[in-house]
Amino acid sequence: RVRHASLNPPYDGHPGQQATLYGDPDLGDTLDGPLLLVGSTARSASIGGPPGSAEDGRVVDLGDHDGFLIGEADWTWVADTSDGQDYVEFVVGRGVDDQELIRAAAGAQFTGNSTAIAADSVPAGLQPLISAGGRDGPYALGVGETLVLEVLDGSHARVIGYIVRADPRLAAMWGFWAADSDGTMIRGQPGSAGDLVGNPGDDAEPARVWAEAGMVFSVQARGSAIAYLDDVVNGLRVGTEAELASMQGGLLERNPTAEEIGCPPGSRVVSAVQGDVRWVLGVGTLPGNPVERSESCTALVTGEGTTGGGIGSFNLAPLGQLSSNTSGIGGLPSGLDGTILGGVAPPGTARVSITDPDGVVVDAVLSVDGPRPGERLFGQFFTGNVTAFVGPYEVTAFDAAGAVLAMVTA
Repeated sequence: RVRHASLNPPYDGHPGQQATLYGDPDLGDTLDGPLLLVGSTARSASIGGPPGSAEDGRVVDLGDHDGFLIGEADWTWVADTSDGQDYVEFVVGRGVDDQELIRAAAGAQFTGNSTAIAADSVPAGLQPLISAGGRDGPYALGVGETLVLEVLDGSHARVIGYIVRADPRLAAMWGFWAADSDGTMIRGQPGSAGDLVGNPGDDAEPARVWAEAGMVFSVQARGSAIAYLDDVVNGLRVGTEAELASMQGGLLERNPTAEEIGCPPGSRVVSAVQGDVRWVLGVGTLPGNPVERSESCTALVTGEGTTGGGIGSFNLAPLGQLSSNTSGIGGLPSGLDGTILGGVAPPGTARVSITDPDGVVVDAVLSVDGPRPGERLFGQFFTGNVTAFVGPYEVTAFDAAGAVLAMVTA
């Protein structure tokens, strides 16, 4: 199932510090030869950067300061010895001997947003091939095309594809981080196939990286979706704007399950499409808790993905009364913000109305069932800045004959 599909414009914000890849420009496949990459990382936001610290490696002299040298699979790192800092500058190599790497690190230059190695410190035969910032991917949404396919087993296993139109040598920079020192042909193009490191918030994941038809691809998988990785890679093709719109529209057509929005298994869900967004409210109970001590979870789904409002405690009122809750959600790619007002209506409810402070009445959407026998979930989405959502909102439950069953102020 498609979980996310987006086509994003080039990133024109603050570029962050660039990384620069050095290699042999005469090779048909850059990754076949020795490589150096000079760059930096913010450890608080990314797992990228050298493993361990100076205590785990070997202290080396970089001229005006010390660094440490440490190996990791096919890579060898030289980084600053300062520990406990978010910002770490490094030179990392593959196929370069330690002395050449140390000499290159001593000549590393970090100026503004650019990185380089002094010409007299670059190993013979290597030249700068490409410089690119962190926002060039493949580890962050928001640049180029993104496609996420999720396995329908509730495990959140998925295949994630990042595609940008760029210099094909960018594939060498992305592929440098894959555990594939010999290189692999992918779709008839030189590429990389191996565990891709440096994924923020995640361990290394199996990936395929290559360049084709003016585009650079990184496709990676996690969980049970790893079995589908090569099928997805082999099945990729250039689509049309109409096909993208169709995929994005399909995301709104189906009701998400409780597990997809972070609710406890077996939670009841109410959901509806409003304009270009589907809002979702779930109510359920964590294992071992009584139903009165429930949890609520919310999410907004657009054609570009899902943003969750989080999960929190939701204590149910005694059976026969209304229970209500509000959850503000923002941060969608479209810039849409809003508030979901919803909860649990008593047995016999046929309609729930919500009256805003100006006296405007809207009907809530009802689920088929609720946490306890006869109950139903209700919900409605109100667009606008979440801080501007100020009550009181009067919520009223009616039976099929129009009689009032219960009221509550939210």
